[in-house]
Amino acid sequence: MTPTLYFVDVESTGIDLKNDRLIQLAFLKVQGDRIEAFNDLCYTDIEMNDTVVNIHHITNAMLEDKYWPYETDAFMELEKGNNPSNYFIAHGNELDVAMLEHEELTLEMQKIDTDKCSRLLLKEAQSYKLEDLISSYGLTQKAEAVAKQIGLENLDAHDALSDALWHYVLFELLLERVEGDIDALVTLTAEPMMLEKITFGKYKGKSFEEVFQKSPLDLVWMYVNMAHDWADLDYTLAHWLKQKEFFWKKAQDERKAAAQLRY
Repeated sequence: MTPTLYFVDVESTGIDLKNDRLIQLAFLKVQGDRIEAFNDLCYTDIEMNDTVVNIHHITNAMLEDKYWPYETDAFMELEKGNNPSNYFIAHGNELDVAMLEHEELTLEMQKIDTDKCSRLLLKEAQSYKLEDLISSYGLTQKAEAVAKQIGLENLDAHDALSDALWHYVLFELLLERVEGDIDALVTLTAEPMMLEKITFGKYKGKSFEEVFQKSPLDLVWMYVNMAHDWADLDYTLAHWLKQKEFFWKKAQDERKAAAQLRY
């Protein structure tokens, strides 16, 4: 039986993997030559700040008459296909996976992260932002053709359905790089990868090495508070903290203490 590929993107109330919640779920469901689009806004009782709204342009007022995430057609369709024979594909999938798990959907599908695979297979790229990859690898026309096929009039960054569509055309390029072996992309996604730059918070854009040299205790804090469910971040922070025994021991002791408090 032909597996089903789900190219998924979400928008959320923020990027806190523990406390923020899903407000938009969009994906392309691809089985052979058939492509279906699903896209739902979702109700939330979390008040969003202006910084978040300015990114995805979804306000709390827009969500007042929407269903809870697990009640939407998109969620139920994704839930229906959630089995190990299918594939869940996203671009940097930590947020997507965490937001779905908050709604009690633990993914059983095989996972492919097009961001991670791009960093490993497209080493010549100048930027790994999704829209930059689409542009620099000449995938815009192909994306527009798929958009027309599913009835999407405009492709916009930070629109969940547009991003899901871009995942799809980028995935096809990555699949060519591994000679059509989709499970090779699953393997690349699962293996820990050393991160070069921080993509969040006050150190966004700075290298882990730079922060380790100037503010190693901040890396300790990240290791204790942010790296539990982010394998690449955990791997990267451990690499740098192990450079000095004092900070590595402190990080391990504080994580152990934090875990005891949680449980």
